[in-house]
Amino acid sequence: MERRMKLQHFSHTHPLIFTKDHVDKGKEIHCSGCEKPVLGPSYYCGRCKFYLHEICAELPFKINHPLHQHHPLLLLSNPPTEYICDFCDKICNSFIYHCFTCKFDLHMSCALLPLQVTGDFLELQSFSHKHLLLFLENHGKQVCSFGCKEVVSGPCYSCSHCEFFLDKKCCMLSPQINHPYHREHSLILLTNPPPYYSSCVCDFCHKTCLGFVYHCSSCKFDLDIKCASLPPCFIETENHRHQFIHLMKPLSFICDACGVKGDHCPYLCALCQVIVHEECRFLPNTIEILGHSHPVTQFYSLQGSSNLSNHHCGICHNEVSTKYGGYGCFGCNFVVHVNCAVANSVSVGETTLKTGGQSENINFRYECFNSITDIIKEINLEGDMIAMVIKHFSHPHKLILNEKLKKDDRLCDCCITPILEPFYSCQECDLFLHKACLELPRKKQHPLHPHPLTLLPKHPNFEGLFFCDACHQRCHGFTYSCEQCEFNLDVRCGSLSNILKHEAHDHPLVFSKGTKCMDCTACGYSNQILYSCYNCNFALDFSCASLPKTARHKHHEHPLDLTYQDDADQQKYCDICEEERNPKQWFYCCKSCNFCAHPKCASGQYPYIKLGKTYPYEAHPHPVAFVNKTRGHPPCSRSGNPCKGLALQCTKPHCNFIIEWCHVEILHF
Repeated sequence: MERRMKLQHFSHTHPLIFTKDHVDKGKEIHCSGCEKPVLGPSYYCGRCKFYLHEICAELPFKINHPLHQHHPLLLLSNPPTEYICDFCDKICNSFIYHCFTCKFDLHMSCALLPLQVTGDFLELQSFSHKHLLLFLENHGKQVCSFGCKEVVSGPCYSCSHCEFFLDKKCCMLSPQINHPYHREHSLILLTNPPPYYSSCVCDFCHKTCLGFVYHCSSCKFDLDIKCASLPPCFIETENHRHQFIHLMKPLSFICDACGVKGDHCPYLCALCQVIVHEECRFLPNTIEILGHSHPVTQFYSLQGSSNLSNHHCGICHNEVSTKYGGYGCFGCNFVVHVNCAVANSVSVGETTLKTGGQSENINFRYECFNSITDIIKEINLEGDMIAMVIKHFSHPHKLILNEKLKKDDRLCDCCITPILEPFYSCQECDLFLHKACLELPRKKQHPLHPHPLTLLPKHPNFEGLFFCDACHQRCHGFTYSCEQCEFNLDVRCGSLSNILKHEAHDHPLVFSKGTKCMDCTACGYSNQILYSCYNCNFALDFSCASLPKTARHKHHEHPLDLTYQDDADQQKYCDICEEERNPKQWFYCCKSCNFCAHPKCASGQYPYIKLGKTYPYEAHPHPVAFVNKTRGHPPCSRSGNPCKGLALQCTKPHCNFIIEWCHVEILHF
């Protein structure tokens, strides 16, 4: 057949000129029909840089194909929508053969496979097997493809004489390829490892080759078919603003993202000058981690950063190298290793780590859910809008902002500590709430517990009395609770996060759990769950970290301020219990009266149990309420001993029932 030197092809508006050689030498050009490189004879349009292989230019416009015997297939050059080949299941971006009636499509390369019909079967002559292979649409059982050693449950090719199966992608492998990982020679596809190998190992992934292998006999070089089919060198990554270049060479490197050594083919961002593992290129820009109230942001180096002075991981507490990457919250001076952040991560909106699973699509922005449900009245005070009258989720009536307290013994109904100005109160009920307590989030994540905690205005059991799992105190007031685990925190402990900024210490304190035992600076007791400073020998357990700044005691008329150290050299005593106190440990003090006391003496053994609250004591027929007996000491109705301290007393006027709290506590907690 005589070759035409000029061709008017239906896929292009201009005439195409025949050439034997590559026109734009030095540049890689691709055929518009099959998208493969043009290396030999072709037709081209110099004006539009449009190329077609000679074989692609001479394709028939209509064919009858054994894969679709009902209707003829028509050749389309520009599919109007996204088409997927019904043979190889890949997207069709170039020439396709299409059936308009059945919406059936074939890649041009798939349509040209050497298929033939034998009876009711389609046969393929494959280089990998001596017999013809029959195409089975549904073979009804799971089999293993001889080429890739993967389980196949869908359409595949089978030999009727042997137990030989090939999936469709293995059937379409090229017998010979040129690969950028081995530029010296072409690689030949072998159906079995070379006979002189005791074990064939892929030189790219270092795994044993179990099926087909691309082989160079001169260099004893091998690639399994999965590695040979890796995507192009330039990789678009959703979480990085630039393209990554896949370096197809085995290199020893340290990943700039995670700081861990690698010895495989890394990914390079030339603009950012970072080199990363394959899995690290999928790291999201931000991660929400358990126990920290803000998302943490990815960085590749801390060198020269003035925003983060803390270089210790907030999860494992080991040092985070300034040379390599991690995640940080710059506002909180909080950093974590990449692997620690991934292991303790939760979903942020719809961003998910590449873990092989699907996103649960959980939004963990709990800290934004304010407890104030409505602002009824607000005023402008020197440019700041101040809410004067509000509605709160915990109370049915309006709450009004107050600046002065009529009685000094009032407690906040949320945190059960003395009321400080400013505060909100209800004119219809005896309810008082600190402004800070009023603004607590309805839900939050806490470092002590893996599940989100919900703020409850009253614990559902024991008339609102609960045990705090952080400071181990019995408490009234609001609680952060996990109903699923029966886990509860009072709001003082529940408001703490991974990083604690305390006025008693200049540096931020980082939460640690179970890493090592340290003595609490405030009380001297040893603990494994505490906040500590890496630069100093300073640590606080939850009980001391959540101590209120002021306390009141019945034997002193003024408020007592929390004091962190006594500078005097002489021996010190507690003015309540009259026993010695360590001047290096915390205490409460009234400086004007020189009145000092141990924290437990100033606040009592049960500082967060509110007197007057009722308690469900079933052994007595009448309601009982908490009282603190300091005078008179009536006899306990159970032991007969004088009641000293916290007790439960009958609320009926003529009933003399009273029982020490220690007898009830041991039964219920």
